[in-house]
Amino acid sequence: MRRWMPWLLTLGALLELAGAVTPWIPHRAAALRLTALDLFVVVRLLPPVRDGVVRVAREVFLLPLLAPALVLALAPTFCTRPRGPFRYGGPLVGAFLALTVLPPYPPILTAWRDPLYRGQLFLVLATCALALAALWARRLPEQWRGGLASVLALVGWLPPFLAVLRVRSLFSALYGTPVGIGPGLILEALGAGFVLVAGAAVALLRR
Repeated sequence: MRRWMPWLLTLGALLELAGAVTPWIPHRAAALRLTALDLFVVVRLLPPVRDGVVRVAREVFLLPLLAPALVLALAPTFCTRPRGPFRYGGPLVGAFLALTVLPPYPPILTAWRDPLYRGQLFLVLATCALALAALWARRLPEQWRGGLASVLALVGWLPPFLAVLRVRSLFSALYGTPVGIGPGLILEALGAGFVLVAGAAVALLRR
């Protein structure tokens, strides 16, 4: 199991990343299909959310990309003798993925004091820093690293899923038709399941 751990984590993270860019809100019209990252942008424009009737922290829709980025950064630490490209590539790829969802230019110049972008900026920077810190994560006990992977799996899937449940009825009203579950949610759940099971197995099973 431990020999396959890095690859199970990588597979799970890649499935989660695929889920993040695959529709969570389905629709026949391609322009109305929304991924998790689309929801981060669009959800604040919904009148009930804008007026405070439905409260949703839109930053949770970044977690399906940021959490698996950290899993990719952590995966090489489970190799007995990780080779250079894999050892350093995981954290660097994780940091790069985090940076892809920085606020756009020019709002990024004042994002640290803009309520619209502040949460996004600090979340991305924290993820980037943690991804790079994974270069030294091998110093942690293996059980801790396994538990951390499991926590990342839950963080990347559960809060966004609960947020989708809160806003799905709003999109049903907006589209004038019931909104189902998009394939992105299924991929996200499948990837998170891989990471959760693999991490929990390492955290709970003793050598």
